[in-house]
Amino acid sequence: MNTDAFKMGKFYYVPSGLPEEVLDSLCKQCESFEETMITSQVSGPEGELIVNENLRISKTHWIPNDHWIAAVMAHIVREANNNLFKADLTSWANSIQYTVYEGKGSNYGWHEDSASSQFYENEVRKLSISLLLSDPEDYEGGELQLLGARKMTSYRAPRGTAVVFPSLTTHRVRPLKSGIRRSLVGWFGGPGWI
Repeated sequence: MNTDAFKMGKFYYVPSGLPEEVLDSLCKQCESFEETMITSQVSGPEGELIVNENLRISKTHWIPNDHWIAAVMAHIVREANNNLFKADLTSWANSIQYTVYEGKGSNYGWHEDSASSQFYENEVRKLSISLLLSDPEDYEGGELQLLGARKMTSYRAPRGTAVVFPSLTTHRVRPLKSGIRRSLVGWFGGPGWI
């Protein structure tokens, strides 16, 4: 593992390199999920999932890991890991999350993604990915912000851009001022840190 990449708060930024046809297919598939979306939840004091609008205002749909969308995202995560992080990874730690932030105030406050794997005992989330599906012109506000060791980095990137970062990284989605922001989020896991 490249411990410097984790300690120094390094992030792997993949500019929009997906063909328009693939992006269009991703968006069309995700839009088909919107009828079954639920209010986003966060972990409560006892680890239970709760709605907490002081921390998060958005809607989500969970996509199984054997869906073709998960395969596209897994390729990006594995390349980021091969090129920078060098973490001991096995597979997705949770299902893929399709998230929609819509309207003024929609956001996800400062948080970390570190958690145990939903699928594998003794494994934890190690790398997080955020794949942006909306063009920056579709919304105002809503930047993805990550806190590194020495600075905060903001991403307001073109549709199809992916950001991969250690799941221990503190990050947020700033409140929307207007419009709709769509993204795919996932967490790749591996054996525990110790």
